[in-house]
Amino acid sequence: MIQSVRRLSRLFLIFGVWILAANNTEAQQLGGNPERSGYFSTTPVAQSPRLKWKVKTGNRIFASPVGYRDRLFVGSCDSLLYALAKTDGRILWTFKAGGEIRSSVAAEEGKVYFSATDGRFYAVDAADGKLQWTFETGGERFHDTWDYHQSSPAVHRNSVYFGSGDGSLYALDRLTGKLQWKFTTGGIIHASPVVADGALLVGSFDGFFYCIEADGRLRWKFKTVGERYFPKGEIQFHATVSDQAVYFCSRDFNVYALNIKDGTGYWVYHQQGSWTSVPALANGKLLVTMSDAHILLGLESESGKSLFEAPVPLNVFSGASVQGDFAYVGSMDGQLYRVDLSSGKSSVIFRTEASRRYRSDFFEDSGKLRAGLEEKYKDDFTLLYADFLKMGSILSTVWIAEGTLFFGSADGGIYALQ
Repeated sequence: MIQSVRRLSRLFLIFGVWILAANNTEAQQLGGNPERSGYFSTTPVAQSPRLKWKVKTGNRIFASPVGYRDRLFVGSCDSLLYALAKTDGRILWTFKAGGEIRSSVAAEEGKVYFSATDGRFYAVDAADGKLQWTFETGGERFHDTWDYHQSSPAVHRNSVYFGSGDGSLYALDRLTGKLQWKFTTGGIIHASPVVADGALLVGSFDGFFYCIEADGRLRWKFKTVGERYFPKGEIQFHATVSDQAVYFCSRDFNVYALNIKDGTGYWVYHQQGSWTSVPALANGKLLVTMSDAHILLGLESESGKSLFEAPVPLNVFSGASVQGDFAYVGSMDGQLYRVDLSSGKSSVIFRTEASRRYRSDFFEDSGKLRAGLEEKYKDDFTLLYADFLKMGSILSTVWIAEGTLFFGSADGGIYALQ
């Protein structure tokens, strides 16, 4: 009798744990949390992480991986969404979309949501990849060569939100895909929305940053300053939030901090001669990736005071991911960098295979860009940046879980370092 009770107790314990795992309703999305702060509370990453596994896809990867339960989800420009086992990289299933997948997913309650370049938004089952529903937008388009990513969705309560190349922010019923509302701006929305204070916060290529109520009404909008060569002050990437502040970057070389309630300003930081890319937040520090400045900028989040400039030798079009006292960020040179947040020192911890092969075509042994590149490419920067991708550029934001770094590369690889 006692043994039977013990066996029954063990069964209930196992069943209970399975139920808790199956009903974990916390949404997982680009940036690691609803604030898109890029901060991961997880097992510390090793000082010298090594390649744990690599999976090769059929084309470049611009999207960022997202972990959900025991799986990793990432889309590729081969039009496939991959579901991988976190532990060993086994491909559990793939889903074929109608176009390239440059959107990072959001996952909640057993469903995975993402956009593709065919202008459709998809919901698939996280367990087996079966299609649940699709929604047709007004179509996708890209602003220019450096507009690598699509908007990644945010899930909140019964809604899923995302931006589109048709210039609209969409709110859909996450269970059925039915349109709840859409808000149209004057430019492409490839920034990923953030949910905070009962509203959606998102920027557009029209140079405005929008705060939209959960029912689709405009609370406020803010116009960036603009810059001589980028007068609209285009907003390309997602914001991050903390307390009542929202932080975002613009192609007008500025980082902005605004009050979420009314859009009034807290501070503006100007980076001479360089687009600012993606903000991240950790322990009162705002970490900003850059294009032409080739640094990871550390700012005091409350005041905008500069704390450090960690060198990264080429453009960064993704966010910094933080675990403990270190930030991890990939660059167009195909290398993954770790930045010590106390000192601002950066170091290389990994190189993609393509970077090992082609980096010397663009960089001197000293680490500086080769002289004469502009002359060689006849000032055709579109062609130059297309060739940079040969280095296996890391344009995805790193996902950190169980002491492991996950990221995609323009060489088509999905990497896990531990």
